[in-house]
Amino acid sequence: MDQVVEKKFNFNSIAAIVFIVLAVILLVAIPSQIDKPLIQLSFGQFNLPPELFPQIVAACMLVLGAWFLYKSFALSEINELKNLNKEAIVNVLTTLVMMAIYVPLMVNLGFVVGSAIMIFAMSTYFGNRNYIVAVLISIFLPMLIFVTFRRLLLVELPPFPIDIYPLTNWSLI
Repeated sequence: MDQVVEKKFNFNSIAAIVFIVLAVILLVAIPSQIDKPLIQLSFGQFNLPPELFPQIVAACMLVLGAWFLYKSFALSEINELKNLNKEAIVNVLTTLVMMAIYVPLMVNLGFVVGSAIMIFAMSTYFGNRNYIVAVLISIFLPMLIFVTFRRLLLVELPPFPIDIYPLTNWSLI
């Protein structure tokens, strides 16, 4: 006996529509938001524009959003977001507050120091009690990201506070 699937609008449909709208906004905004690079990469005779890869990602997001919207009507799931307990809500709100605090930390103390504080605070809040490992990861990971972005990708990140002074050339800058 074939089971009739009732097609209905649900929270998955709303999420799919949000993805579709976001993808369309990105596709429209990408050409005006990406500056011309200092270094132009070319592969053989092909000269790839800097907008290409973000546009590919946005186009994939649009296609996947449309597919998700189509599939969402056949899904019959209960919205578990309504059933979240207080601990889950507190964890999400705490994460949002920590991220909001992270932005001024990063701008005023530099990427590495601000990120180290945020990583240590979040890992400790969410249950890490091995403080030595937490300190090592909190320092090493932001330094690795900083060097990668500054040296390899030539992307500006907020510097260490000591690098603001003109005579300091010994740091990661």
